Amino acid sequence: MDTPTPYEILEIIKTRIPHSQENYEAFKAALYQDLFKKIPVIVNKIPKGHYLFRTVPVSRMDISVGRQKYISYRPESIDYPFFNRCSEPQQSHFYCSTDRMLSIVECSYFISAGEDPDVKFTKESEMLEVGVWEVTRDLYVADLRFGTFAHADSEDHLTELKARYGQFAKEQYVVDFFDFINLSFETPINKANHLKYWLTACYSNFLFDDQFTPQPGWGNLTEIESKKMMPIDGIFYHSVKGLQTDPPLSGYNMVLRSELVEQEDLKLIKAAIFQTKQFDDKTFVLDDQVKHNTNITARSWNYTDAKEVPLK
Repeated sequence: MDTPTPYEILEIIKTRIPHSQENYEAFKAALYQDLFKKIPVIVNKIPKGHYLFRTVPVSRMDISVGRQKYISYRPESIDYPFFNRCSEPQQSHFYCSTDRMLSIVECSYFISAGEDPDVKFTKESEMLEVGVWEVTRDLYVADLRFGTFAHADSEDHLTELKARYGQFAKEQYVVDFFDFINLSFETPINKANHLKYWLTACYSNFLFDDQFTPQPGWGNLTEIESKKMMPIDGIFYHSVKGLQTDPPLSGYNMVLRSELVEQEDLKLIKAAIFQTKQFDDKTFVLDDQVKHNTNITARSWNYTDAKEVPLK
């Protein structure tokens, strides 16, 4: 049997979702070999000294003490048999945002549940814990912000980004692939239909697995052109929630390798606990700050009351 062309593969993945883990593994092997290797990758840099934000729900009763393990990445000991945007079942990556409020919105129970037009909220408030992480070395990330949405301060960059992908795209299937996978990234889902993220998880794993050869002009990063091979530290992708908010949110989401935390390429410097409250059917306060520590120097710390002291 002839190997399917990239065009034929793209038509298949647009209409077919794997029905099991075994079925997914068969899809994955074929995509790695017959499609993903033919897709160009543009890399951008997160410079040393930048700050990233990660938010997680608080499930513990005692919020007087914080620990890095609570807000770094999901422990391997936790059973998580679901696909996520950039992760296969049981995988643990460091999901974060370039903006604090975007990070909170992405994690909020009320925002997630509110996507259901017939929602009946089962609680009136929640606690969210936010960590501020400093980048301690330049990080190189695949830039997949290929969709139609752009924040006002990034329109020029994303226009240039799409133009660069177009320059590398010798075949129409390259542009078609990025158009389609960004629709997948921007699709809100829940655990009941988590398999809809199979393609974004699969392609993300390919990027994390691959040692690619830098090409001239990729992401305007001339400093990487001398490297014969290099790994990807993470992936930029479009925000799912917060695309249409009032006021509009800023920033973008990304996923990073979890080992960056252990290597201290990401350093936790601040943390806070916020309470999200529902006031009526359509009104919420997402970031009523109740605890904070602005000088974290160890893997555990004591929180203090933080009324009127914003975490920036």
